[in-house]
Amino acid sequence: MAKFWSVAWYEYQRNVFRKGFILLLLSVPLMIALSVGVGMLIDSLENNNNPVGYVDLAGFLVDPLPAPKRGDSPGSVGDGGQVPLVPFQNEEAARAALEAGELQAYYLISEDYEVSNRVDLFYITPPGDNAARQFWDFMQINRVSNLPTEVARRAVAGSNLVVYWPEEVPGGGRTFSEQAFVNTLAPVFIGLSFILLFFMNAGYLAQAVAREKENRTIEILMTSVSPGQLMGGKIVGIAAIAATQLLSWTAFAALAVWVGGRLLGVTALQHVDIDLRIVAQIVALGIPMYVMAAGVMVTLASALSAGQDASQMGGLLIQPVMIPFYLVQQIIEHPASALTIGLSLFPVTALSTFSFRLALAPVPLWQVLVSTGVLTLCALGSVWLAGRAFRLGMLRYGQRLRLREILGGHRHAEGGLM
Repeated sequence: MAKFWSVAWYEYQRNVFRKGFILLLLSVPLMIALSVGVGMLIDSLENNNNPVGYVDLAGFLVDPLPAPKRGDSPGSVGDGGQVPLVPFQNEEAARAALEAGELQAYYLISEDYEVSNRVDLFYITPPGDNAARQFWDFMQINRVSNLPTEVARRAVAGSNLVVYWPEEVPGGGRTFSEQAFVNTLAPVFIGLSFILLFFMNAGYLAQAVAREKENRTIEILMTSVSPGQLMGGKIVGIAAIAATQLLSWTAFAALAVWVGGRLLGVTALQHVDIDLRIVAQIVALGIPMYVMAAGVMVTLASALSAGQDASQMGGLLIQPVMIPFYLVQQIIEHPASALTIGLSLFPVTALSTFSFRLALAPVPLWQVLVSTGVLTLCALGSVWLAGRAFRLGMLRYGQRLRLREILGGHRHAEGGLM
C-alpha cells in the first residue's frame, strides 16, 4: 500500500508544483472575473445618469410622485442614485436644454395622453437604459397616484414569487425565488465543474502512462511496483490534482460571493444559502464519475501508441456526458419520466442529469444511491481495466492494443511479453 501512495504523491507533486499548473488553476476564475467585468462595463456604458427632461402638455404631472428606486427586490425601495427628472413648461425650453448638453433626452407627453397614451422621446444620442426604465416607472406610479403612496409604490414594484417544497416531500424543504437563483443553479455549477475538471486534466491522464512508455522507464518501474499499484496510484494522484483545483475554485467562488454581496452590493450574491445536502449528493456522484472517466482515459493511453492519440480520444469521451444538456427541456418538464430516470442511472449521463434534476425538483433518494453505487462499481472497474491494459501493453512500443485483448483472450499477448 505504501508503494501505491508513493506513486500517487509522485504523480501529484510532479504536476502541481510547477508554474503551468498555477496558470491553469487561475485560468477559470480569471475568465469568469473577466466575463463579469466586461458585463459590468457594458452595463455601465448602457446607463447614463445625466438629467432627463419632460414636457407635460396634458397636465398629467401636476404634483407628481417620485419614481420608486429599484432596490434589492421588486417589493423593496432601494437607496441608489436616481436620474434627475426635470420638468419644462414648453418644448422649446426642453429642446434648448437638450442642444446645450444639459439633458440626455426629453419626453413630450401629448395633450390627449389620457386617451392616446402617447409620449414622444427626443434625443441627440440614445438615452441610458436606466433613464428609460426610471421614466416609465415615474409614469406608472403617477397613473395610480390616487392611491396611498405606499400602495402605489407596491403596485409599480410588481411581485416577488417564492416557491416552497414541503419538508415531507423527499428532497423537499427548499425554496426557489428570483433573488436566490444562485442557490437554485448551484448543483448545475458543481456538476459542470467535475466535467470541466476532466476536460482540463485529460492531458495529464493521457500522459500518465505515455511518458513512461516513451522514455523506456517501464522496465525499471516494474521491478518495484505492480501494474495495479502503478495505475491506481496515478489515477488517485491525478484525482487529487482535480480535488485541488475544485477546492481552489470553491475558495475563489466564496470570495467572489463575499465581495460581490458585501462590498459591491450585487443583489443575486446577497442571498446565497446553498443546501449542503444537494452539494453532498452532487459530490457523491461526481467523484466516482471522475475516477471512472480517468480510468478509461488511462486505459486508452495504455492501449494506444502515443499520448497524443489518447488526448484526441479523450475529447470524444466528453460527448456522451453532454447528452443531458441537449435534452435539458425534456428533463426539466418531465423529471419522473422513464427517459429522465434512465439517464440518471446510466453512468455516463448520471452526473449531468442529476445536476439539472436536483436544481429544480426533489429527487427520490433511492435513485441517487443507486446511481452512486453504479458509478462506484464502474470507477473500480475502470481502474482495474487500466491496470490490465497497462500490463498487456507496457512493452509494446509503437503498437496498439485491441479492445478484445484487454477484455479477454489475452493469454497469447501476455505470453509474448514473458
